[in-house]
Amino acid sequence: MKMQIYGSGCDKCRKLAANAETAARKLGIEIELEKVSDINAITDAGVMMTPALAINGKVVSSGKVLSPEEIGKRLTAAMTGANTPCCCAGSPETTAPDACCCSSAEEKSASGSCCGGSGVSRKILTVLLLALILFSIAAMVVRELNSRHEDTTAVSVPADAVVVYYFHGTQRCMTCNRIEELTKQAVQENFADQLADGKIVFRSVNVDDPAKEHYIRDFQLSTRTVVMQKGDRYEKFDQIWNLVREPEQFMQYIGNGLERMLK
Repeated sequence: MKMQIYGSGCDKCRKLAANAETAARKLGIEIELEKVSDINAITDAGVMMTPALAINGKVVSSGKVLSPEEIGKRLTAAMTGANTPCCCAGSPETTAPDACCCSSAEEKSASGSCCGGSGVSRKILTVLLLALILFSIAAMVVRELNSRHEDTTAVSVPADAVVVYYFHGTQRCMTCNRIEELTKQAVQENFADQLADGKIVFRSVNVDDPAKEHYIRDFQLSTRTVVMQKGDRYEKFDQIWNLVREPEQFMQYIGNGLERMLK
């Protein structure tokens, strides 16, 4: 059975490919997995949103990362000949053979592409997809430059300064935001002079950023937390999660840690 992953090769594309392999392995079937990144091939397949998944040449999903279970259902449907969704939408349970905009090779030839419409529509789609890819690349470059700037700034911290890190992920809950807020408050209200003199530096770091993943190894992080570092010495403050609903105790906990690190 042949499967195609349509996309630019982004993280979502790789995740979809990994899920496809997992689904096939669970079902005990062999697949030939092809990764299609050519923009013309993508638009010729009628794909309007990536990543997209096709089984035996038929697009069954676009614009989302299917789970292994969802892919498994589509593989099973393809093997048994049951109805599977095409690029238009729908689900295996609700999509009839004629629900797709093209259910035969003749219709696809007549329309220019499945769901793609005429040649003019395909050209417009190609331009839009290309613009989206260029925008994604530009965003990655900007993020990388910002990361390098932050790392360069980190090196310039005085040797006798205490760096207070708050490590978080890309997805942040209300509690995560509250922890950062209380940590900043503890530093700003009780150590304003040291903060102004550069003896204390506060940094909020997203460890989901590939450029920042080294902090996980450097500080042996097992959770999102606060870490204070002075030279080669550092201390983790994992109890913040237990104290976040007790602001006074939280700020005292952070304050006591800073007092120790400043000595």
